[in-house]
Amino acid sequence: MPESKLAKWFPGRVVSLGRKTKRLTQTDVANFLGKNYQTIAKMEQGKSCPSVGDCYALADLLELSDELRDYMIDIARNEAQSNFRSDRRFNALCLQMAERFMGEIRKWEPYLLPGIVQTRAYHFNIVAMSQQSSDERLDGGWKFKVERYEALLARKDGPKIVILISAEALQNLRFLSEADRREQLERLDYLDSLPNWEIRIITDLYPRSATAFDLYRPADAEFGGPAFVYTEVWDDSYCIEEALRIERYDGLWKILLGKSISLKEHLDGRRDGVAEEHS
Repeated sequence: MPESKLAKWFPGRVVSLGRKTKRLTQTDVANFLGKNYQTIAKMEQGKSCPSVGDCYALADLLELSDELRDYMIDIARNEAQSNFRSDRRFNALCLQMAERFMGEIRKWEPYLLPGIVQTRAYHFNIVAMSQQSSDERLDGGWKFKVERYEALLARKDGPKIVILISAEALQNLRFLSEADRREQLERLDYLDSLPNWEIRIITDLYPRSATAFDLYRPADAEFGGPAFVYTEVWDDSYCIEEALRIERYDGLWKILLGKSISLKEHLDGRRDGVAEEHS
């Protein structure tokens, strides 16, 4: 069974982030594990996986959450093969990590605004209406979105971020109050104004099979991981690493991009209409 490069890269990034948060050197971590620093360097670069025993030790040293520790252990037990545990939560953590380190991020959303551009009102109203989640799950989901958003804006290396949204998704703002609609539009305007961000709207017909997906590539990012596509269906989600399938999604992306116009062009002349009260 082929190895999952993403499953090797993820624990390496967890170790690197945890080590730097604790202000430890690779030698410090190596000494704690009874290894040499080259082993830790390879681990952080995604070239090797920590063993199950190392995962327990690293979780103690770096004060990792039980959730991260358990996922790392699952990866270690499967030796990063493509059948490693990949439930929705783990895939969401992979997206969060990719947004911290990948050099190129592309997102397509036909029905809802992507999580990283949503305001609090959007999350607790429109997302709540569409998913009918519990209050506890909504609260956790919002906290996770804020973490992802703040981490992206804090990056100094200027990743290229392009977001495609259908005009239908913008029309769903009608379910918000006028003040909340204006706040959401201001959030989109602000992100679109950033030098490394671009938000585009698709008003034309697009392939109906073109469900939401994200495409991540390392580009020139120093710690970027393997390229992958994230997509989901009703009862599952997938991080796709096969080069041929990524190429197919890239082809679909080019079709969608060709049908898009800039956010400014879409809103010019209709901005107030989008923000006004709708029946």
